[in-house]
Amino acid sequence: MSWKEKASIEKEKLKQMSARDKIWYIWEYYKFHLAALAVVICLISVIGNALYRQSFTTRLSIAVINDRSGDTSSMGPLEADLRQVLGCGKKDIIEINTGLMATYGDNVTEFGYATMAKISALVASRGLDVVIADRDSIDHYAGVDAFADLSELLPADLYATLAGEMYSAAGSEGQMIPAAVSLEGTRFYEITGIVMDPPYLAVIDGSPRKEAAVQMIRYLFP
Repeated sequence: MSWKEKASIEKEKLKQMSARDKIWYIWEYYKFHLAALAVVICLISVIGNALYRQSFTTRLSIAVINDRSGDTSSMGPLEADLRQVLGCGKKDIIEINTGLMATYGDNVTEFGYATMAKISALVASRGLDVVIADRDSIDHYAGVDAFADLSELLPADLYATLAGEMYSAAGSEGQMIPAAVSLEGTRFYEITGIVMDPPYLAVIDGSPRKEAAVQMIRYLFP
């Protein structure tokens, strides 16, 4: 029997069934086919999304650690401003990772381990440029040499302007470096509503987009 004849027979069967019986019949006899179709659709969707994402360019990736504002803060205005500052086009992305909470030392929680794992993965994949965090977080990551020395990274004029806002932290060998700059009193507070006492900004040493990070700092300190 040809597939056309089989299809015709199945069609006639379905015509004679009630709506409820049709649903049962299709599920009972074609559930494996439907499952296979669902898998294929999912695979096509995943591959399609991956290919689509590859057509975008990440211009800056930021992680915000220990923002205690709950749902009252918003990074939307910051993202919009940075898109203008960096001259982003339609397919340029600014990634801002929020909702990251961590404690360190003997007080590490399960959620804290998850945050540290995510930060480590982003750094290892060169997918993170800027960290905005509280002092404990800055001290922790400075201790594993995660941050760039701002005295070497920043242009001389900008570093001189920010000298009074610098925060020095100890590296893995105990050496003190200007690892972060305080954002207290800057426009960052105004446009985000973040709650952190105070927030510091540091640049990841292995960042592939340090120039964009410097542009961000200039924007925050006009």
